[in-house]
Amino acid sequence: MPVIPGDISEVNANLIGLWLQLLATGAYIVYLPHCVIILTRKLRQGLSRWLPAACLLIFAATMLDVVTGLVMAYDAFAIQGNGEVPDPNVIYGNPSSKLSLMKNAMNVVVAILSDIIIVYRTYIVWNLSIWAILTPLGLLASDTALGIWAVWTLAQTTPGDDISAAVTLRVRYFFILTFVLNVLCSGMICFKIWRVQALFPREFSGGRSYTRRILEIIGQSAMIYCAHLLILIITNCLGTNYFFMFIVPLPPVAAYVFSMIIVRAQESICKRRMTAPPASLRFSSATSPQLPTEIALEDVSNTHDGDDPCAREARPSSDDH
Repeated sequence: MPVIPGDISEVNANLIGLWLQLLATGAYIVYLPHCVIILTRKLRQGLSRWLPAACLLIFAATMLDVVTGLVMAYDAFAIQGNGEVPDPNVIYGNPSSKLSLMKNAMNVVVAILSDIIIVYRTYIVWNLSIWAILTPLGLLASDTALGIWAVWTLAQTTPGDDISAAVTLRVRYFFILTFVLNVLCSGMICFKIWRVQALFPREFSGGRSYTRRILEIIGQSAMIYCAHLLILIITNCLGTNYFFMFIVPLPPVAAYVFSMIIVRAQESICKRRMTAPPASLRFSSATSPQLPTEIALEDVSNTHDGDDPCAREARPSSDDH
């Protein structure tokens, strides 16, 4: 039953959340092929395999979470062979069941993997400075420990145990730390990219308006994911069942946002190289002050034509001669 007057029931919130999850999963799948093409191209250039591995884990966790949600919905509403009508409150009200534990574990796994990606993205944008990500690393370690602790606590409970207050508090702090981490990293990324872009006049940025440049910068950060986390924190603090409506689609939302970051980062690099002189999103690296560099998602590469993936695509291969 709803906890506060006028609140939605937990069962209805989970059901609406499942619909939103399916929509978010569809949006993620639309972006996925483009993301795979980009990562495959990067692998052929000899870059590290950690990012494709992280994206593969996010994909597996997201799909497993969707399947788990569909199975839970079937168990909650499907009439059994003997005509017995199920009670959805039993399915959705038992946080220690195997299906509930699976969904909670996937929420934590996807959130932690997303946090790792955004921290590394910050590390790359800030010119491989370990000092710039000391605070994000501390937040990452803290929210990882809290997430694992919350899932472990749920796994140790039995039906009837009153642990909701303790787990709710841990989940709240987990999302608060995740939110702070993503806001901090997104802010650092946006600041660095905007600062670099501001060094060049508009005609050297492909003629893009300030609004378009701002939207482009947001697309290369995790602002959408941060907004979703903020909604989770607010609904959790208010004690409303609307929290379940937004926690259910969290994995595909996170997967979509970080796939979009990969695609947008690569698209903006290639687009600027085709429409503007070699003075776009670049700055000199600390280790080689005179060598111009390009901020990609997973590496900092020099912008000489011989190392330009976009230029490589435009040039005919040696086999064509």
